[in-house]
Amino acid sequence: MLRTILLAVLFCAPSLTGCLEVEKPCPDNTCFPLTSSAFNSLLEEVGEIDALQMSSEFGSLSVRTTTRFSEGGVSGEIVWVVEKDDSRNLRLVSNTMTLVGAEVVGYEIWDGGPDTFTRTTGHWTVGRDMDPNYEDPFVELARLATQNPDGSWPPFRYDVSVFSGLSWTITGDAMDSYQIARATNGSEEVYFEIHGLPPRIVGLTIYDGSLEQADVTFEMTIATEDWSEGLLVDYYLGMLGGGGYLDASGLAEFPKSPTPFIPVPDHQSTNGDTTTAIGNVPEGMTHEATLSEIEMHVFSAGSSVASLMLNEGDANITAEDGTWWSLTWIDAGQPGLLSQYDTFYVRTNSSAPFDIRIFDHWAQAWTDQPQ
Repeated sequence: MLRTILLAVLFCAPSLTGCLEVEKPCPDNTCFPLTSSAFNSLLEEVGEIDALQMSSEFGSLSVRTTTRFSEGGVSGEIVWVVEKDDSRNLRLVSNTMTLVGAEVVGYEIWDGGPDTFTRTTGHWTVGRDMDPNYEDPFVELARLATQNPDGSWPPFRYDVSVFSGLSWTITGDAMDSYQIARATNGSEEVYFEIHGLPPRIVGLTIYDGSLEQADVTFEMTIATEDWSEGLLVDYYLGMLGGGGYLDASGLAEFPKSPTPFIPVPDHQSTNGDTTTAIGNVPEGMTHEATLSEIEMHVFSAGSSVASLMLNEGDANITAEDGTWWSLTWIDAGQPGLLSQYDTFYVRTNSSAPFDIRIFDHWAQAWTDQPQ
């Protein structure tokens, strides 16, 4: 509410361009509200907003960005939300992409503990992680972006020093140590949200054209334990972990999501009349499941021709026509769990094409089918 009121005041404020303004002294950027020159000094001092650097400072951190674009007559929007709570070992990663008004990518994942909650469309689903290994999501995303720089990653570093030198109109609420700074930069209207003493940037919004929400080209909001507006952990604790979502949705229990593993062979070869397919559980597999709840199937001509409960390790099946299948699961990762570094083998004398699929008995679902 405070943010809305202050934005409304600034939206209605007349332009001061061309007016003579004498600033009061602002030693060490401690005046309230900040003067224009003091805020420019703050922008130069900050240099860039860096979520990874902030993550090292705060145990609770949420960063949300919205990027709107238009290329070749196609408009779109990308929204990222990443949040962590180190004290509870909880984290959220959410990403949506919309093109011409239609969502083409959309997922939300809360994890970090033994229960995971995922939503793509429809209701939240619950999964399990039998060996939780909490990792700061900002650190993980930075690592993955370094490994795959051509991937799609959140724009969590932003050089704000490019806005230093503008003429700022600043208003605020001293009781909450909250300020909003506004300036014109060519065709753009730039708004910063500032909180605390000493002041810290907690939001940036850039409009191009009018001040309608549809004209926002970039927006970043930051929440921490010091500025908790925007933290979503209470939603998790009350609605997901606390069961409030079930009461609100009328569900008796959360739908279950299967283990997030689809077996894709790394190598397949034929030697004589024997075909061998070999694959591994990738390093990115972080939500482990109990082997005794997972079954590997071989499908050929649209039906299952062989299967193996993974905890059993081996299975050999021979059909009446002499076709045989040998299935092997090597538990090379976490003992007793479907986990990274596990290896699977499928051998057969069949010349027919085949697919390898996983059925999760806990979730009563195939892992390669949308939930």
